[in-house]
Amino acid sequence: MKTSAWIFMLSVGFFFPIAFVYGYLTDFDELVGFPAILLVGGMTLMIGVFLWLREKKSPPLASDDLDAEIEDEHYEYGFYSPWSWWPILLCAGAALTFVGVAVGWWIMPFGGVLAVVGLVGLVYEYDRGAHAH
Repeated sequence: MKTSAWIFMLSVGFFFPIAFVYGYLTDFDELVGFPAILLVGGMTLMIGVFLWLREKKSPPLASDDLDAEIEDEHYEYGFYSPWSWWPILLCAGAALTFVGVAVGWWIMPFGGVLAVVGLVGLVYEYDRGAHAH
C-alpha cells in the first residue's frame, strides 16, 4: 500500500504542472482540458492521501516487503463458475448496448434485454437446476 501511495502522490507532481503548461499553450481559452487535467491531479491527490492514511492503520502488505514470496498474498478471490455460459451472454449484451451508443440508439434496447437476461442467469445459476445449493 505504501508503494501505491507513493505512485499516486508522485503523479500529482506530474498532473498539476502539465495542467498549467497545457493552459499556457492554449492561452487558457480551452475550457475543458485545463480544468480536466487539474481535476485528474486532484483525484490522484485524494487517492494518494487516502492510501497514505490507510497504510498507517493497516498491517504491512506482502507487496511492500522486498523479500516476500508469492504465497504470502492470501486474498479471497471469490467463487467463479467454471463452466458457465452466462458471462458470455452478459458481455454480448453489454457490447451490443455500447455499439448502440456509437451506431444507433435503436440497438440499445436489444443489448439491454440481452444483458439483463445474462445478468439474471448468472446471478441465479446456482439457485435452480443441477447446480442448485
